[in-house]
Amino acid sequence: MSLKECPTCQARFRGDLRVCPIDGAELCAPEDPFLGTTIAGRYVIEELLGVGGMGSVYRARHQFIGRDVALKFLDPGLTQNERLRKRFLGEARAANQINHEHIIDITDFGETENGMVYMVMEFLDGIPLDSEIESGPLELRRALRIALQVALGLARAHELGVVHRDIKPANIYLTRRRLDNDFVKILDFGVARIEQDSRITGQNMIVGTPEYIAPEQIRTSGATPSCDLYSLGCVLFEMLTGQLPFDGKTTVLLIKHINDPPPAPSSLNPTIPPEVERLVLQLLQKRAEDRHRDAYHLAEELQRLLDSLPATPLPTDSRGPVSSGAAPPKVDFQPEEEAWVKTISLYRELLRELRAVARCPDWLPDAIRGIEEIVAEVRTMRLRLSEAAEKATSMEEDAREPRRQIGFALDELAKDDSRIGRQLTELEGQLDPAEGRLDVVIHAVLRNMRALPPNLRAGSVLTSQSAGVIDELVRGSSELSAARDTVAGLRARVARKNGERRDLRYQINQLKTKLDELNKVSTVDMEIWHDEVQQLSSQIQTRLEAIAPLAKRISDHFEQYPGLRSKLAAAQLRPSA
Repeated sequence: MSLKECPTCQARFRGDLRVCPIDGAELCAPEDPFLGTTIAGRYVIEELLGVGGMGSVYRARHQFIGRDVALKFLDPGLTQNERLRKRFLGEARAANQINHEHIIDITDFGETENGMVYMVMEFLDGIPLDSEIESGPLELRRALRIALQVALGLARAHELGVVHRDIKPANIYLTRRRLDNDFVKILDFGVARIEQDSRITGQNMIVGTPEYIAPEQIRTSGATPSCDLYSLGCVLFEMLTGQLPFDGKTTVLLIKHINDPPPAPSSLNPTIPPEVERLVLQLLQKRAEDRHRDAYHLAEELQRLLDSLPATPLPTDSRGPVSSGAAPPKVDFQPEEEAWVKTISLYRELLRELRAVARCPDWLPDAIRGIEEIVAEVRTMRLRLSEAAEKATSMEEDAREPRRQIGFALDELAKDDSRIGRQLTELEGQLDPAEGRLDVVIHAVLRNMRALPPNLRAGSVLTSQSAGVIDELVRGSSELSAARDTVAGLRARVARKNGERRDLRYQINQLKTKLDELNKVSTVDMEIWHDEVQQLSSQIQTRLEAIAPLAKRISDHFEQYPGLRSKLAAAQLRPSA
């Protein structure tokens, strides 16, 4: 049954009532049916923040920890699309499992009793990066700090198998944290995919924003961690120059990403240092293998550049308070059953007056008691719902700390793994030519040995040719020894590094296993809790809907008596006849 709202007292009712049983005003459909509702027993929706392509975002209040959250609903028109539902919930699940300070914190997700899909995120106070870039290039150190924080968030995501696929300034949010007004949060994992489950997004579908998309993402419709690095390179280019590396209509733009070299950032902003320019251009390489090895490598390079620059204070915030717009008047939406409590009081008063002037039918007090009993049941179920929600909140807070600690440990190990991986690549780059040189020297020594006279004996008189051969053999033997030592040393170093890396990967995998176990337990607990919430919410809705026909029958009976009708009209409890 549809929900209706009284414009006078803001009470809400289900069923086929036409007027408010409290003050007699004509009931109407709520302007926004979500405002004032409580989701999952703990999130009270207070304000619409915005509407996007995938759905609407509201500001809600967490009842038990007294904190604002952002609550995002999938557009009802998309709810029936199973692929989009999976992608929406995949966004929540993927980001929830990353649990990094530079990725927006998604604390809850699920479906309401009437099939609305939602996720609950931390409420951010700040501004998107694209709004800052509109004013022109950012100061060098500021741009590098923002890029570093994005790289750190992506590094954790990539290590856990999640590729964002749509890094762009609109998905990078600058928030306030203590004295830092450029604390980065990466938004919108709506197009992210868990690498082990490619079914979340459709096959042969390019996902991303044309201005920032990597060449291989265009060619194959697939995304790898390096695609995110390319996109971040486009963002850093834009932060430093105020312009995109490529522009044009979509088709032309995609072709440029695949074929055209980017302009040198210094050609647009001559103040950019050469080492910063080299980093940007490396990120924008067409081949993934020519970019940074991974996001940890990029973060290390960005930190090195920042350390080489003169220290400057953290940017002060000249933006003033950031708001989603003028806040609407605060409306105290009460649970629906509380409106019926007032109605019951009215019915009791009218019942007493009816008994003084006419015979009261037996069913009438029974009907009023029936409404009272339903309200009592609903209040009991609300209490159970509140207790379940409070318990779930406590469980979530308890589970967050071990996941945070594992995440920090994972980052430290993965940084070392990235560094050792780069060292291995460098050593293997030295080993290949050293082994090639060793082969050349061995063949030269063998050739000189074959050139020696067969009857050479001690004390024999050497010809000049034989002496030359022996001299070459001596030099070759010395060179062979040195080449063998070089190759042996490099092979030993490669073996040690491989051993170190195996140990690191073992520790990393152990941490991932532990994190996966924690996430599985948390997911199961969440599903059990969501099932309980849905059942209780459905029972509450069913019981409240049962009140409407009882209330209509009671009200119609009272309307038969002119004295009561006039009293109702005088009290503005019902419209006059």
